[in-house]
Amino acid sequence: MNKKRLFFALLSAILLPFLCSPQEKQDKTLYDQAPVHWEAYEKLWLKDLPRATPQEPVLAVYSEAKAKDFLDDTALKWARQNRCPTCHTTVAYLMARPLIGNSGDRAAWNEVRETVKNFANEGIARRAPLAPFIVGATVAALTVGDTLSGRELLPDARALFDYMWASQGADGAWVIPQNVGNLPFLERDPRYLAFMVALGVGYAPGRYYEDPSARDGFAKLQSFIRNNLPSNVHDKSVLLWASVRTPGLLTAQERAEYVRSLLALQKDDGGWALPSMGTWPRHDGAPNDPQGESDGYATSFAALALCQQGYSIKDPAVRRAVTWIEQHQRASGRWYTRSLYSDRFQNYLSNMGTAYAVMALSSCRTTGR
Repeated sequence: MNKKRLFFALLSAILLPFLCSPQEKQDKTLYDQAPVHWEAYEKLWLKDLPRATPQEPVLAVYSEAKAKDFLDDTALKWARQNRCPTCHTTVAYLMARPLIGNSGDRAAWNEVRETVKNFANEGIARRAPLAPFIVGATVAALTVGDTLSGRELLPDARALFDYMWASQGADGAWVIPQNVGNLPFLERDPRYLAFMVALGVGYAPGRYYEDPSARDGFAKLQSFIRNNLPSNVHDKSVLLWASVRTPGLLTAQERAEYVRSLLALQKDDGGWALPSMGTWPRHDGAPNDPQGESDGYATSFAALALCQQGYSIKDPAVRRAVTWIEQHQRASGRWYTRSLYSDRFQNYLSNMGTAYAVMALSSCRTTGR
């Protein structure tokens, strides 16, 4: 068994046992307490990346260089050790990294892009049940990152889109195993996958959504999203971001309402707390605290969503958010966000929050109303 096949086998061993029997599903009415195969998870944890903790010192001054080095180092380690795409590290990294540094220092980004693309294609070739789940996130990462790098829609990304349209269900969504993992967004809500594909469609240059190869699939995707609009503020923020470039997702009235619901959750210190943006039970049944401290993921993603809508640092809410982001970078170069699922994990949600911090700072400084 080659290394990629071994990894797919390990991934399935980790994720698929979380699928509960009918009796277990009936008993689990309040909390998600599916058993965690900790030993298998630990094999995927990066060997020399210190766990993200709230005790890590905060930098006195924001450092783009430290953010860049952290993102490059972490994404390369993940790509080389596990050779896969993951939303909490490599996918968000591929979107964010072109916004910092210069075009001559993207060796790490290019290597991660190649690894993530190859893993997605391996899943397609093997007809893996998780292939749409993997390819959807991958094609969003490639198109966002490539566009922000000034590239056209490349053949490899176009081929991944072709696969997504071919594997799309009649309702416009994709069938993925339920509860396949512990990242509350992509791994627990099939709507989030649809939102991510829609995001990629909008970023793809040349009005890709009008391309004959995409037109029918995109129309079904629009219909699915319109029939499955989100209720929590986190997913509303994802759709706000996607709707900037992707037509037919939200009306102007809906966008205004989503913005209001997001602004209503901003805390006095200028930040947002991720548990206030949705309801995600922890593995041990303990609730996440919606009144908890502001965190890197929520604050950065909220600022990104607002600035993609045309807000900027000229707006008081965004100015306070940008100030929070600049004042809460940790010594490693990342921003801390507590795991929504278990403090025993390595807390890679902080990696995703770091990528969004870079994107938020870039977007909020360059837009204006």
